[in-house]
Amino acid sequence: MLAHRPSLVVRMISSSQQTVLVTGASGMIGRAVVDYLCSKGYKVKAQVRSKSKFTATESTNFGPIDLTELDFARATELQLHRLVEGCDAIIHAAALVHQPNAPYEVYELVNVRTTRQLAEIAASAGVDTFVFLSTIAVYGQGPLEDVVECDPIKPMTPYAVSKAQSESWLRSFDRFKRIVVLRPPLVFGEGDRGNMLTLIKQIKKGRYVHIGCQPVKKSVIYSRDLAYAISLCLKDLPNGFNLYNVADLQPVTLRELTETIAKCLGISERFATLPKSVVYWVAQLSELALKEHSPVTRAQIDRLITTTTCSVDKFQQATSFQPAFSLPDSLKAEIAWAELSGFIT
Repeated sequence: MLAHRPSLVVRMISSSQQTVLVTGASGMIGRAVVDYLCSKGYKVKAQVRSKSKFTATESTNFGPIDLTELDFARATELQLHRLVEGCDAIIHAAALVHQPNAPYEVYELVNVRTTRQLAEIAASAGVDTFVFLSTIAVYGQGPLEDVVECDPIKPMTPYAVSKAQSESWLRSFDRFKRIVVLRPPLVFGEGDRGNMLTLIKQIKKGRYVHIGCQPVKKSVIYSRDLAYAISLCLKDLPNGFNLYNVADLQPVTLRELTETIAKCLGISERFATLPKSVVYWVAQLSELALKEHSPVTRAQIDRLITTTTCSVDKFQQATSFQPAFSLPDSLKAEIAWAELSGFIT
């Protein structure tokens, strides 16, 4: 599906004798990265917390991988040394995410301490490149319009704070040939458990309405396009510390996004538009009645109707990155996966 990029593909194939460790390989991003690297002939090692959550047929279509079951929260130094042994690069996608009730201490343990320990051991083992998956949430909760990498960060949630702390530590860590920190926005695709899947469910069940009349824009990226972008970091970037936003080249309006989802689901009716105050009132009643089981919360509404876009000019200029998948095709892929997995019916 990336065959229309011949110059980039040739370059990736010629450099694919590297051995790359992908952490969090059972997650949405990790799976996509493993799949892409295997398709290009890389030697891939993959870390997962549980082998039972890793569907081999989804991620090993192009060759064998060296799969290690390891819980970073309980890993010993010896286990980490064995994990990184023989690796040229590490793509660190493992993280605690989508746990709104977890205290910061848990995020700090999983997302900060693990990153530091893994990086230190990897550097001592001679790993050249360390790619760290962060988030545009480090800029704040929004509204964010075309934020650039040099803009001040204002992380608010435990997840965003943990990512910002790891970024800061990696910036001062000079023992790798190359460190790359990537800040993606809303990532979606097969294996999604986050906001896009929630939005698809709401539209499928007929519960979605447009909220207010103000235009809202979102930067998004499909997991397979993100995997391709990550692969470019293994060769195309300069030595030293590199920091980039990474997303589709153009943001999408919330109206366009929701209407595209509806078309992919085969839903033709138009969405009603309600004032924000009315939707808030309904959400508050739902939260009071159903508590953590509420299908919609005020926090979800705030995230949905807040513009969050980032500039990707810096990354695109450094790598000539071009997404391969259209928005409809990407959404169809997630919907097909969600239907097959029973998340939507």
